[in-house]
Amino acid sequence: MRLAELDTAGIAYRFLGPTALDHFCGLPKSPVLYLEAAAGTVELATACEEPTFPGLIGWDILVSAGGHDALIRSEDSADALPAHLTDPFSMFSWDPSRRAFADPTGLHPLLKEARRRIREVSSAKGRTLSDVEPVVITAFPEICASLPRLAATTAATLTARLPIEIPPEFIEPWNANSAMPPLFHRSVVAAILTGPWANRGLELLLHGGYIADVLPEIARMDRIEHSKEGHPEGNVWRHSVETLRYRKSRDLTVALALLLHDSGKPQSPSNGANKFDGHADIGARVAAGILKRLGFHRETVEDVRWLVRYHMIPGALRRLPDYRRDPIMSSALFPLLLEVYRCDLSSTFRGPENYYDACTVYRRFLKSQRGRLDLPNQKLVKMYTE
Repeated sequence: MRLAELDTAGIAYRFLGPTALDHFCGLPKSPVLYLEAAAGTVELATACEEPTFPGLIGWDILVSAGGHDALIRSEDSADALPAHLTDPFSMFSWDPSRRAFADPTGLHPLLKEARRRIREVSSAKGRTLSDVEPVVITAFPEICASLPRLAATTAATLTARLPIEIPPEFIEPWNANSAMPPLFHRSVVAAILTGPWANRGLELLLHGGYIADVLPEIARMDRIEHSKEGHPEGNVWRHSVETLRYRKSRDLTVALALLLHDSGKPQSPSNGANKFDGHADIGARVAAGILKRLGFHRETVEDVRWLVRYHMIPGALRRLPDYRRDPIMSSALFPLLLEVYRCDLSSTFRGPENYYDACTVYRRFLKSQRGRLDLPNQKLVKMYTE
């Protein structure tokens, strides 16, 4: 794990907080990387290609790095950090040049146990990271004795990305008066949704008041009940959060689509037997509005909008005429749509038969179209149709 531009310029740096914790536990990195560099802001801006200035207190430069956004703290900001960036988890670091971790407040026993549990489950056939039993931090009284109350977003990110459980007494409720730029919220949402335990982090955000304040469209889902016959998890919010447990990958686009696929239900009218008439089209508009407000890249917004709009289509492939289904299956996004559909089904009482049927129809379509269209990434097809 390196940042080529800083290496070329000979600038020393270390990864902080969630990025260093991911590395310690051997987990995939978040879409946002956090670094502290031994250079001033001007030197960093000169060394980095196409830097932007994020407007976040404690972070001076934002650059693109191998498919990630990298937030870099310069020497200019290192001595005047807000409280939410100085807790023990945020100060944990990894120096890639020395290949060494720095743990100034003694988190190692807790993190070592979390890593052990991850490795134990990862090596067991038929088990996934969702099966990891979280480590309760109160089992380490020496850590708790000096642990300050964590910001709600920090605690939610940790809970989503690491198998740890943080009791409410160690969490500071979200400050509804906090004026944070869109990048802050985009980073929080992306880090949580790409975590193996995203459902836990989201529930913490909901109970901490963040969802109601920042994402009120999603908060409304917690007030819309589902039929218990089809949805054992209860309301629309809990169903949507539950879908994240069944993902085959931590792809951000898929995760956003899963969280938002039923976001249109609170606004959908009841039409006879159809309790949520047109919720997919409404949800596509709601999802796009949320993602634009949080500053997600245009491509991500459009991809998620498409996935939400068509998330029910895989279950109807055999009933649809060719002129309606073929353009949808021709999209490079269709393998992701199948994954959204599979996770949606998995969190209900319905079995996976319709998903397997949709995969069969799709594979036949690809075979019939070979040489006529640009086939989607074969790795994605294999991952999401088997």
